[in-house]
Amino acid sequence: MPTFVSKGPFVPDRLVQQLEDDKVVIFCGAGISMGAGLPSYAGLVEYCYNELGLALPPNKSAEWAWPDRMLGVIESKFSSAEVRRKVAERLDLHPTDLDMHRAILRLASIRQGNGLRLVTTNFDTFFEHAQGGMSVGRDLHSGPVLPIPRNDRIASWRSIVYLHGRLAPVHEGNDHLVLTSGDFGRAYLTEAWAARFVARLFLDFTVLFIGYSLNDPVLRYMTDAFAAEEIAVRGRAPREPAYIFLSYSGRTQPDRQPWIDRKLEPIFYHKARNHALLKKTLVAWAEARQDYLKNTQLIIQRIAPGLPATQHPSDVENLLWAVVRRPDDNGHGAHIFASLNPSPPIEWLKVLEQREDVIAGDHLTSLAAARSEGREEPPSPTLHLRELFPFVRGEPRRLSSTAEALITWLVSHLGSIELIDWVIEKLRAGQRPHPELRIRIRARLVGLGSLAAGYALFWKIVSAEGDWAFKRPSDQPLWDPYTQFSTDPEAPIAERELEAALRPVLTLDRSFLKYMGDVEAIDPKPDGSRLSHVANAEVEFRDEERLQEILDTIDALPDPDAFWAARLDLLTSLLRGVLELYAVAGEADATYDASFASRPSIEPHVQNFNHKSWAKLFDLIWHGWQRLEATDATLSREFVARWRRIPYLGFQRLALAAAGQSAHVTIDEKLEALLNG
Repeated sequence: MPTFVSKGPFVPDRLVQQLEDDKVVIFCGAGISMGAGLPSYAGLVEYCYNELGLALPPNKSAEWAWPDRMLGVIESKFSSAEVRRKVAERLDLHPTDLDMHRAILRLASIRQGNGLRLVTTNFDTFFEHAQGGMSVGRDLHSGPVLPIPRNDRIASWRSIVYLHGRLAPVHEGNDHLVLTSGDFGRAYLTEAWAARFVARLFLDFTVLFIGYSLNDPVLRYMTDAFAAEEIAVRGRAPREPAYIFLSYSGRTQPDRQPWIDRKLEPIFYHKARNHALLKKTLVAWAEARQDYLKNTQLIIQRIAPGLPATQHPSDVENLLWAVVRRPDDNGHGAHIFASLNPSPPIEWLKVLEQREDVIAGDHLTSLAAARSEGREEPPSPTLHLRELFPFVRGEPRRLSSTAEALITWLVSHLGSIELIDWVIEKLRAGQRPHPELRIRIRARLVGLGSLAAGYALFWKIVSAEGDWAFKRPSDQPLWDPYTQFSTDPEAPIAERELEAALRPVLTLDRSFLKYMGDVEAIDPKPDGSRLSHVANAEVEFRDEERLQEILDTIDALPDPDAFWAARLDLLTSLLRGVLELYAVAGEADATYDASFASRPSIEPHVQNFNHKSWAKLFDLIWHGWQRLEATDATLSREFVARWRRIPYLGFQRLALAAAGQSAHVTIDEKLEALLNG
């Protein structure tokens, strides 16, 4: 168990860790406010008695065990408004010292998002003095109007709760304050709103009490409320113990058993010098928790250089915590991680992604529970890797500082086949690199002369800005061909939609060499000099999944061949676009291209069945050209000549096949095409 200051109390490891995991709620009692200049509960009673001219009971009489009852007696003799005005006058002071309040606010801050969780049974607003800018209903809640204290991973409660009411100005009634025994009876017994809040909170959180004593009536009401609820739900799993800071005097600590009997785990500290050790401990704990920069750096420098598989699971968790699990660190941990030289192994990528998958799964569970219970939905978690690869549909969000830092690490591994395979997996799922990631990849390529040509080409394609370099998800059809062509197939918009649907895009998949068994036996050995050594490039239509529906709709027109003949120029451009994309991937030129395998016969033939979808452009072009051959000899010849000038083998084969079938091309022209291409 750590001590944060010399001779200070031992704070249990489990409590420290649970606080880091946002599973602790701090309860603050009168002792906290006493350190800032306010009286204890008994001191408040004494003040009211003296101001109203009543004789106080003897110091050691039984009445002092229940100061709430003593205030109730006063209210029975004077008006409630008069008593509460005296209470407000005594508490409406400026604080003398807010160091402890500031430390508690820092300890109560939620790691997994903005806000804090804190409960105070004091009436004063000293926490608001310690941290400005808070508003009632958002950052502050006052009994009896309280939030639901759920322990969601994505917290639904983020505020300071004034459990027994928040002090209003002196001239207001302050009737809402839980001050007398009657008020406590309503809050914990008859109306029981405070009892329900405390019982639920105790079940879902680990509680840390600060500023209470064993005989504190407020503490008794709260622990009794939970005890009653615990009896009613005996089948529930045992809860975590509640912890309480307790002072003592003398040389030995008090007996722990009375506290254990009440299911409270005491953390003893010496009360010398006005509880100085408690104050110092809270301040040092808060500083250690908040100023963790050096500690984070040491963790990352020690663990990150090794492979995750060689690390102890606790070290892996510590690294994840240091790099991506501190939402308030402005990317500090990720910056340290990314700046290490040599760069941490790319194998950490899968570990980081697996953690995000767990967080995303937990969020979906919380979301489903919130919807089924009619609660406010939890906010979406920040998933840094998913930010870097958003889905194509929609605008990408602004990157978190952590995601920006991770880019530096990722682009240091452009020569890693593991990173390439990971990126391909995202592309196949309909995700695309964030614009900032694309920019950084291109910048890295400029100064990376040692990268093999195939790797460099892969990253140039992945980081390209044109819409030819990625494909929309299949569940996003671009248009409705039946409606479009059944109404007006000759309308200009119909042709534009057809062009959009058949626009070729380059897709990437894992290199087929990975599935060839012993890669070492391949001759020549893959060395990364070609794109095919690292990824398999193919061309698809933008609306690939609806291609057959489009073709069937056009085939149902009265004269589909005439339709294609009128669009032969468009079809030629689309086929050229296909081959140009293969050329980008290093797979097409005047001597070889993918048509050699995907279109065995230029003319329609059974051997053309079940090849790449884009190869159907040859069918459409052929049907359209044959219609021109029969109706417009000049235009038919012009297209044959145009195809011969396009520097790809597929067009040379197309021109040769058309010339061979054309009645408008002379024997000499056919021979010249055969000999010279």
